[in-house]
Amino acid sequence: MADGAGDDLFKELWRLCAGPLMDVPCVQDRVFYFPQGHIELLPEPTEQELRQMKNQKSPKYDLPSKILCRVIDVKCLAEMETDEVYARITLQPSSDQNDPLDPNPICSEKPKQKFYSFCKTLSTSDTSTHGGFSVLRKHANECLPQLDMTMENPTQELVAKDIHGVEWKFKHIYRGHPKRHLLTTGWSAFVAAKKLVAGDSFVFLRGENGQLRVGVRRLNPPQSPTPSSVVSTQNMRLGVIVTASHSVMTSTMFVVYYKPRTSQFIVSLNKYIDTMNNDFKIGMRFKMRHEGEDPLDKRFCGTIIGVGDESREWPNSQWRSLKVQWDEPATMQRPDRVSCWEIEPLVTSPLNTIQPMAKGKRSRHAEASSSAASGSKESQVATIWQPPHLNGNGNSSQDPENNKAVVPAGPAGEGPARDHNEDRKKGMDCWLFGVNLTSSYSNVVTPLEKELWCEASTILHCGPKESIIVGACETEKVQSLNNHSLSNKQGHVPSMRTRTKVKMEGVAVGRAIDLTTLNGYDELIVELEKMFDIEGEIISQKKWAVTFTDEENDLMLLGDDLWQDFCKMVKRIFICSKED
Repeated sequence: MADGAGDDLFKELWRLCAGPLMDVPCVQDRVFYFPQGHIELLPEPTEQELRQMKNQKSPKYDLPSKILCRVIDVKCLAEMETDEVYARITLQPSSDQNDPLDPNPICSEKPKQKFYSFCKTLSTSDTSTHGGFSVLRKHANECLPQLDMTMENPTQELVAKDIHGVEWKFKHIYRGHPKRHLLTTGWSAFVAAKKLVAGDSFVFLRGENGQLRVGVRRLNPPQSPTPSSVVSTQNMRLGVIVTASHSVMTSTMFVVYYKPRTSQFIVSLNKYIDTMNNDFKIGMRFKMRHEGEDPLDKRFCGTIIGVGDESREWPNSQWRSLKVQWDEPATMQRPDRVSCWEIEPLVTSPLNTIQPMAKGKRSRHAEASSSAASGSKESQVATIWQPPHLNGNGNSSQDPENNKAVVPAGPAGEGPARDHNEDRKKGMDCWLFGVNLTSSYSNVVTPLEKELWCEASTILHCGPKESIIVGACETEKVQSLNNHSLSNKQGHVPSMRTRTKVKMEGVAVGRAIDLTTLNGYDELIVELEKMFDIEGEIISQKKWAVTFTDEENDLMLLGDDLWQDFCKMVKRIFICSKED
């Protein structure tokens, strides 16, 4: 066990290094253990082992797909060489394997002291051998010991222990233009010793008594499977089955090792009961949390397209029993089958009625525009095409009336869509991404050069305003057409105006803002408050804080830089709760 493993400070550091998705049960809790999921984490068999497995008949064990157990002990540990955290959990199967109806009592393990911590994703400059580590002003003020600001260059030495109890010394200095908090001397040695690279995360923790702790969370955890020369994959697989089977028959304890960012093969009874209250069916929409590089939680949405056993060896198992289709592509690897306790139903608001476009498909208004060359005024109206919908079998189906325009009549809840000609008579305009789709153009308008791929549904705004509302997009900048250039008679390609993505905590749909139209931070705050209908809540600094990321994905507090410098470096803007 690592040094200090019994105190609250170590447990908090371990939790921060494990990440937000690590769910460790409390002692005496009842849990469901899924041996099928445990086996899934074993290394892939070699070709030689596969040939041997074909020629051998595996023994049959009457082992249920899930085993109700009670947690006897939990040890929070860390690998000595890599600092990767894991938990050693001792389980004892229950004599009664029927699903309990009463949940576990609420775990009362609360820390005895208050902690101050931050976690920052390392940029390329943070991991360079000649540089230092840049600390956000907000994090420095809340977590680092106070500097003597009367000094010309305020400096102090920090002494912190890692998860193994090893001491590290850093020089904390406040310097530069603009001035920033930096960890300099000692930082390069820490990076080299821990073998950190850009994308890894650095964890800093301070207790009420002033004790400091540091840790790491790696972007790509190193794999350290048991060498096949020592234990074959088949033997490891049989070992898991035999151990679990023997424990069930004799009601004896057994030990499992649980790592972060692996599939949850130990599920708390409370989570299982909550999951069973959701009737997951084909065609149902869901969302799932993932750990990504963003400062905010990353959630992906998808649709259930199948329900059934993941393996014939485990009939009627709930492990990865849902086959899913994701809404949008992603750089990280995501499974095509999930377990029901890993997801939650997606409850869409009345406004989010339009399904997201598939990435790689452009808006099809060019087809309608091409008919404008024939001279017909009515044919010059752009068409908004309805995306495919899922039928009862989970398959996509297209509206057979492909020549029918689907145009919202107004805000959601004001009745069905009206005939497009009726809207024209009443002087209503329909705007999509800043483009008036009902205006008559004598020239073909080219599609947007940059597509918007959103997690949430795209919202169309009908009316005379030039508003743009987009979902939480994967693209870093949102491009919109300049309406003035569209009206020119030369048929030139419309000019582009760069907009910056804005995301607010707790709001599924993001926004886009044009910083070139603003003259400073005050105007930016006013616009952000108007966007999310929170007038006065940001400027008061009581409930919300505004941060942003730059091109190196460094998270910074709004207002620390000159306005001109901010406009050049900003990549995305986040509105977060002050508590976070």
